[in-house]
Amino acid sequence: MKHLGVTRSALHGSHAVITPETFVRTALAEWPGCPVTVHIAPVIGLTARFVQYTAEMPAGAQATEPGDGFQRFAFVIGGEVRAEVGGEARTLRESDYVFLPAGTPHRLHAQAESRVAVFEKVYQAAPGVPAPGVHWGNERETPGSAFEGDEHLIARKLLPDDAAFDFMVSTMSFAPGATLPYTEIHYMEHGLLMLEGEGLYKLEDRYYPVTAGDVIWMGAHCPQWYGALGRHWSKYLLYKDMNRHPLAR
Repeated sequence: MKHLGVTRSALHGSHAVITPETFVRTALAEWPGCPVTVHIAPVIGLTARFVQYTAEMPAGAQATEPGDGFQRFAFVIGGEVRAEVGGEARTLRESDYVFLPAGTPHRLHAQAESRVAVFEKVYQAAPGVPAPGVHWGNERETPGSAFEGDEHLIARKLLPDDAAFDFMVSTMSFAPGATLPYTEIHYMEHGLLMLEGEGLYKLEDRYYPVTAGDVIWMGAHCPQWYGALGRHWSKYLLYKDMNRHPLAR
């Protein structure tokens, strides 16, 4: 039905659901030779204060750091990427990630065909708080905790819970039938990538079926709720701004 314009994608003032049949690939100078799908950006129609995109790296492709003032969080969806920063080099595979502070020279080199999910944001300093350093990790090896006591809903924080960071990236994993305990409304905005499984997302008063590969933007104070469907666990990668006063923009 795609040739008839049928899509699950939707754009509203407080949120967007962006599904793979509508992805349009483009190019970014820092990712030469890599098709890039920019999902979320601070452009007309959205009030986003960050960028979320997926880079498709052919074997041998290389990427360099973004412009001054941009932090980068790179999460390997699949493949093998060698990350070089500050004289250190590590090979990142599926579920590995690296946080790179603003102004940090680095290189990402695809050892095999790879897909990388990326969040970037201008760093917002806080008085008396030092800037964060490079941080490496693996989502599957990160300890999880039961979200609000529900053992069927596991949250994993991928960055340190430290005021030096002005955003957090985490994963939320849901057993079949598990749901967020209530509709959330808060000042933080989200960027979300469905990694596994399927479910139903409520945004404002609308319900959207979502599955692996879908992207969601949720603006500040957008009512939001999720419930897992299907027979397998579902998981999403989640960005949110934090640790900074709402007026300090």
